[in-house]
Amino acid sequence: MLNLTKEQIYRICDVVMQAGGASPGHAGIVADHLVNANLAGYDSHGLIRLSQYMTEIKEGLVDPKAEPEVVGNHGGILQVDGHGTFGQVVAKQATKMAIEKARDYGISVVGMGNHTHTGRIGAYPEMAAEAGMAAIMLHGWIGGPFAKQVPFGGREARLGSNPLAMAFPQTEGASILLDISSTITSEGTLRIYRNKGQDLPDSWVMDKHGVPSRNPNDFFDGGASLPVGGMLGGHKGFGLALMAGLFGGLLGQISSAAVAHARWNGSTLFVIDIGQMAPQKNIQAEVQQIKKYIKDTPLMEGSSGVFLPGERSASMRQQRLAEGIPVDSVVWTQVEALFDQYGVRDELGGFLPAV
Repeated sequence: MLNLTKEQIYRICDVVMQAGGASPGHAGIVADHLVNANLAGYDSHGLIRLSQYMTEIKEGLVDPKAEPEVVGNHGGILQVDGHGTFGQVVAKQATKMAIEKARDYGISVVGMGNHTHTGRIGAYPEMAAEAGMAAIMLHGWIGGPFAKQVPFGGREARLGSNPLAMAFPQTEGASILLDISSTITSEGTLRIYRNKGQDLPDSWVMDKHGVPSRNPNDFFDGGASLPVGGMLGGHKGFGLALMAGLFGGLLGQISSAAVAHARWNGSTLFVIDIGQMAPQKNIQAEVQQIKKYIKDTPLMEGSSGVFLPGERSASMRQQRLAEGIPVDSVVWTQVEALFDQYGVRDELGGFLPAV
């Protein structure tokens, strides 16, 4: 297991992506996003994604230089066509615009279509919360080759992992941030279990025959993910997945150019300027009271504490900034192969770890 610094991961991603055809601006945005996912403990959405993105560029599934375009502007509502570029580029620009719209109208809605993987979806509501606003984002995928979630009661995939994220600002500590997939776990987390050769903690997936399984390889061998709630309560996760598909996959892409491999694939971000509902100091005083009330809950036996959504990630970030970011050997082998494939080993030079 290697340990890399924030600077090493950023530099590796930035250099490799530019060598693969990404514009400097786009490469920088994606590299920054990936390293911050690792810092927050979302290794499923960090450096592990680099080889995937390079394959997508090579196969023409992403345009690494295309610029997002506003194709609809109606008061507090925007529609953005990503023109096939990186989801991180589209979503970051869209979030900035959503924040400005919310300042003008009190609330904003930005739909995003014709873009690729957005990465850690919580990053975008988190941006809004850092600007003192509350936000909700949904990403949805219905149908197509990346649909890997079975509807509850079915045995064949029809939906994506269809995540959602919500962020609420607070003045004492990191923003309160919920970032979840509507599946029991994300595809990236399944990769990590596969890389480590470990069984899943429970039946999180279904094999290609429709049988629940703890083997992560069954997912990658024609299987599918189960919705949150699993075999007994999966109607809840399925309901979330479908609504994310409607709000994100349908409304997000409805005004964008049609994409052959992704009929219903997009994202929608809602931002609320809560300061227009009440003075921020009053809201924040209430937030702190709620936070104290929740965290003062008597603990069950064996519990290490009650943690608010996003609290563990904020702590992990500080730890990894100080101690480094662990990278498993499978991920590093995939990344290292890119150095020679794109001829950047010498350019990276001293940024590469001694192995």
